[in-house]
Amino acid sequence: MNVVDLLKEKYKTMTTKQKKLADYMLNDPHIMCFITLKDLSIATKVTEVTILNACNAWGFENFNELKYEFRKYSVISSKNEVQIQNLYASNPVPAYELTHKEQLLIDICHEELAMINNYVKNIDISKIFNASEMILKHKTIVICGRGVSYQLAEFISMRMATVGVSSITVNTELNDNIYGALSFIKSGMLLMPISFPDYYYMTNKFVEYAKIKGATILSITDNENSEVALNSDLALSCPTTTRLFLNTLSAPMMLGNLLTSAVSIAKSAKFKNDTNYMNDIEEFSKIFKAQETI
Repeated sequence: MNVVDLLKEKYKTMTTKQKKLADYMLNDPHIMCFITLKDLSIATKVTEVTILNACNAWGFENFNELKYEFRKYSVISSKNEVQIQNLYASNPVPAYELTHKEQLLIDICHEELAMINNYVKNIDISKIFNASEMILKHKTIVICGRGVSYQLAEFISMRMATVGVSSITVNTELNDNIYGALSFIKSGMLLMPISFPDYYYMTNKFVEYAKIKGATILSITDNENSEVALNSDLALSCPTTTRLFLNTLSAPMMLGNLLTSAVSIAKSAKFKNDTNYMNDIEEFSKIFKAQETI
């Protein structure tokens, strides 16, 4: 039985405060994947001790087990709307899931595959090509992110470089990176913020600054209602949540591959007679040929 059905089943026997907690959880099950104990206490005006007691009454050893079940519910129901959280480190796997470790890993594999299939089924290819055209229109491109988001930023930057599109990456967790890139942020440049939960404060502020400076913003995120998406000229989205971890790179890497492939296709179609890039490669190769003749 999933956690939502469990709360509904136990609802009649709950105390007044437990019902208040259950109402909050059932109203938005997905926020429960990531909310902290402190934030839940503030949101419901129920003490942390009462929340922990409610968890025990519902059959969970602690609050982390309850969050785990909500994350599991979110994945299985194929809903990936993620809210901001303050603490997103992966929680230990509950003991009851460890009795069949092999089956757990198989279940995770099937869930991830289902997420990818659902993403491919609903993907908007025209939007990806619009994004590729946006990239090709700008000579200055800055790609930023933090954590898993930064890993995708580096992948996209590397892949675009192979087709002759230059960019710089900024790790928004590093102040030196942020301040070093400020001179690039101006009208006529393209900022590509990548923001997956937890939605990092400095990434959001970097996007706000770029918007004030008149930069074009193309974001990659998990939710089109996330802060970076709402501040973007165009937003691409893909699911990232898994049962055990807040983010997986499976769908984001697919999106990164599709986007850079679209850039390559669009550039080939637009600049099919432009030999500058091949000339650069040939000129670089001459250095090695010259050494061979020495």
